[in-house]
Formats: sequence, C-alpha cells, structure tokens
Amino acid sequence: MYFILFLLFTLSFGFAAPSYNEILKKIQAGDFAGANPGLEALVKSRWKAGEQEKIAVLYIENNLRLGQLDNARYYASLFLDFFPKSEYRSRIETAVAILNVLDRKPYLGAETLRRVLAYAKNPVAKARARDLLSQIFSADLLSVNELQSLLEKGIDDKSAKGLAQLGLGYKMQKENRYKAATYWYNEAQKSNPALAEKANALKGALEGKSAGKPVILVLAPLSGSYSELGNYMIQGILLYADSLKNKAQLQVIDDHADPATALKKVKQALVQDSVVAVIGPLLSAGAATVAAWMSERTPQIPLITPTATDDGIAEMGRNIFQLNVSSTRLASSIAEYAIDCLKINEFAIMAPHGDYGSLMAAEFQRAVERKGGVILATKNYVEGLPDYQNEFKLLRDRKLTLDTRRMNMSKGNSNVSAILKRDSWLADSTLTFPAIFIPSTNPAGAGLMASQVAFNKLRVGNLLGSSGWYGREFLLNAKNQAEGSVFSTAFLSSGEDDSKTFADKFKDKWQRSPDENKVAGLSYDAVRIIGSVLPNSKSLPDAILQRKEFNGIYGKISFTPSGANENVGLISVEQGKFVEKSSCQK
Repeated sequence: MYFILFLLFTLSFGFAAPSYNEILKKIQAGDFAGANPGLEALVKSRWKAGEQEKIAVLYIENNLRLGQLDNARYYASLFLDFFPKSEYRSRIETAVAILNVLDRKPYLGAETLRRVLAYAKNPVAKARARDLLSQIFSADLLSVNELQSLLEKGIDDKSAKGLAQLGLGYKMQKENRYKAATYWYNEAQKSNPALAEKANALKGALEGKSAGKPVILVLAPLSGSYSELGNYMIQGILLYADSLKNKAQLQVIDDHADPATALKKVKQALVQDSVVAVIGPLLSAGAATVAAWMSERTPQIPLITPTATDDGIAEMGRNIFQLNVSSTRLASSIAEYAIDCLKINEFAIMAPHGDYGSLMAAEFQRAVERKGGVILATKNYVEGLPDYQNEFKLLRDRKLTLDTRRMNMSKGNSNVSAILKRDSWLADSTLTFPAIFIPSTNPAGAGLMASQVAFNKLRVGNLLGSSGWYGREFLLNAKNQAEGSVFSTAFLSSGEDDSKTFADKFKDKWQRSPDENKVAGLSYDAVRIIGSVLPNSKSLPDAILQRKEFNGIYGKISFTPSGANENVGLISVEQGKFVEKSSCQK
C-alpha cells in the first residue's frame, strides 16, 4: 500500500517552470538525483514569494521521490509557515499527507487530504487529493473510530466518501455488528452509485443474520478541557472489556463534554447500530440532555451516568440511572441527621464560592427548613486563602445581634437591640453556634476552615460537612477541632477491599493510579452493572431495578425505584480517626 501511494505521487505531478529548464528536464527524464543539487542550492538562498515558492515546491517533491524524507519534512514545515497563502499550498500539504502515511500515521495523512479536498480550487489538486485519500480507504489502513471521525468532519468528494463508508461497513461486518454494516453499505451506495454492485454483494452476505452483537455505547469527553477525566472514564471501562466476552462490545464516542454533541451522536448511533445500553455522559448537563431524550424515545435502553451529581437526572425515566450520589442527597442527609439525631435546630452555613458551594448551601437550607430548623447566618468564602478572620467576624456579628435581641427580650427591655460596647463584645467574647455546615470541596480546605473556628472566638457544638471532607488532609489540618465533627459521603461499607483490588488492576494495566475523583472506578461499575444483566429476556432497565443493589468499587450501590443511588453514609471524627456512624432512632 505504501509503495502504491509513493508511486502514485511520483507519477502525478507535472511542472511548468521555464526559468528552470535544465532542472525540469532532468526531473522529467527521471533523473531526480541529478536535479537535486541544483534545487538544493537554490532553495537555500533568500526566500520570497514567486520563484522561490516554485523552487521550494520542486525541492520538497524531489526529496520525497528520492526517499530523503527528513529533508522533505523539514522544508515542507518551513514552506507552510513562510507561505501561508501560497497557491502551491495544496501540493505541499499533499506531500505532508504522504509523509504521514509513510510514517505509519495514515489517519493524519487522511485528515490532511480531507482538508485539501475542502479548500483546493485547482481541479488537478483536488483530483490528486481524492485519489490518494481513496487509496488510503481502499487499503484498509484506518480504524472504525478514525473512519467515523473523518466522515463526521465531512469528506468533500462523493467518490472518496463512498469508499470510506464502504470500508466502515466492512469493518462493522467483521465485528459482527450487522445492523451497522448494512447502514454503512446503504450510505456508500448513496454517496457513490458506482459502489452499488460491491455494496449489494456485501449486504447479500448479511441476509438471514440478526442485528448482530449488542453494542454498549460510551459517551466520554476525549478532547477539550475535560479530556483527562474522559480518559480515566474509558480506561476504567476498558478494564472490564474482557469480561464482556461474547455478550456485547464497546463503542466509544467523543462527546466533547458538550450536551448538544452528545445528544446528536446518541441519535446517530441508535439509528446505525444495535445499541443496548449507554454509559455517560460524564457531566451533569450532558447526562440530563441525553437522559431527557432517551427516557421518551428509547425507554427499553438503559443510560447509566457514572459521575453526574445533579439532582433529578435519574427521575427522568425508568431507564435512567445515576451511580454518583447527588449533591442534594448529600446535603439533605447531613441536615436530617443533625436535626433528628443530634437534636440541633439552629445552624450557620459557611459555603465556598462557586456552583458546588451554592448548591450545597441551598440544599442544606431547604432540608433544614423542611424539618422545622432555622438557618441563623450564611457566609461565602474563597477556598485556598490562609486566613478567614473577616468571614468568621461576620458570623460572630450576626450571632451577637441575635443573642442581644434574645437577652433584651427576656429582660423585658423595650429596645431589643440595645447593647453596650458592641465592639468590645465582638473583640473579646466567644460566641456559640449549635452547628456550622461547611461544604468544602476538598479535605485540606475543610481542615483549614475547622482549625480557625476556635481561633476566631467561636464555640461550635458540631461542625458539619459533606464528601469533600473525606481525606487524611482534613485530620492533619483540623487537628483537635475535627473531633466530633460529622459529614455525609457516598459509597460506605464493603468497598475498601474492592477499591484496593481495582486500584492494583488499574495501575497494572495503565501504569498509573485511578483518579481521586472516582471517575475510573464508577465507570468500571457502570459497565459491570450492564454486563451483569446481559443477556436478559427482560428489558435491561427492569433487570437493573429488580436487582436494586450492586457491590461497587467504592461500596454498595443502592438504586431507588427512580434509578438514583441512595447509598449515603455518615462519618464522624472520633479520637482522630474516621468512624462510620450508624443511623439513629428518630
């Protein structure tokens, strides 16, 4: 294949530069080695538009013919930088594409030729790019994902596009994805009617076959700012791929962490392939968008989002599942525990700026008020600062005002807000809050906040938090102030051994540890849950709901009838250690 491309390139260029007759005659006579010294001398002179462009083009193409690939690469890069608007750009990019193919990077070569087809105005340049791209498709050098990527971006030539679609269909057929194979054979015929006979012959081999092997569709952000988390997601899922055996196979799609893209690609995949389950999207916005559509259009196909934390996604339909515990559930659980078990009725909130802090503060307040409790004060802070004296001062001021009013009212004073030497009181007095809820996003930050409570003359009955507290850094930073604190977190009990085993397997395969955000482990759980109910005569959503509980990497996953994971646990700090709390009698 690589020789064919090289030969096609060699025969495809014609030249017309009369000012270089001697050099051209040697090239046209096939004396490429004889032409090269003269071209080399000329190309090393001062570069400028016009004749120097022609010299550089001839030199790059000649080096490619002679197999002097490093030289060709170097001067092609210089040319594209120096002459961004050159009329010869398509010739140089075509040379770069061939260099990529020769370097065993056929996708990069195909992508370059696809771009040349899109912008080239010269019919000869377009024909050259089309022929080379068709050669790549015919030689079966690209993977399923690479062919799909090129087709999604658009191939501006129906002949080449048809070959890509035919090749994709053939690959699907080899993978026993017969529904997808038929779809792409039909598309190939539409794009290039000349392929009809071949496409029909290939479709004939599929007669009498079912849709083929079931497909589990995976939506992950493999490009953009969330790509690192997307890679952890895919690596976690692939760790289980061997266990699927003949049950199903995976199809991974890059959704770019964009809800519209995710929905578009799900719709395409469901038309093209025998999809039986969807894992993802990773983020709440994308998961909610896809879940809303699938709950209406494909209620027989389960969607499991491993990591989305927005409340209400699972409630969109019986086929929608959330493995991660929602922020709402975490906030309401600690509020309910404080009121029902600790018998606290008044609270303050210190919440970090940002979406997470705002959500947790709002949900905690809702849960408290639903139980008849009261939020005395709410203050936001910027995480990561070394000192929060001003923030705590505002809390103290609010509590002093409340204590003053209560004291004066108990004495029958007409001026309920009267207080002597208010500034002295604020400077010297220790004020008491029954509880403060601090939904920090990380253990170190939570520990820092806890450590400053007593220093800022606050006596707190109970410090309350959420899953961001769970880490050794909290104990190290908070020191004695952590004692007796309580926070809510997900995935408690029976997960430690599984988590260690998973971490060891993950590191052995991928040479790195799983991420601290639990993306890899939760994604692994998602595909395990689907694998555990395949094959099944029932609808897969019903099979998942009937089992209800699954042992996850980080602990038990317990689905509510709506498909949300309700396994929230409570942890307290006792004698400098994390201790799981059991539920209390209300």
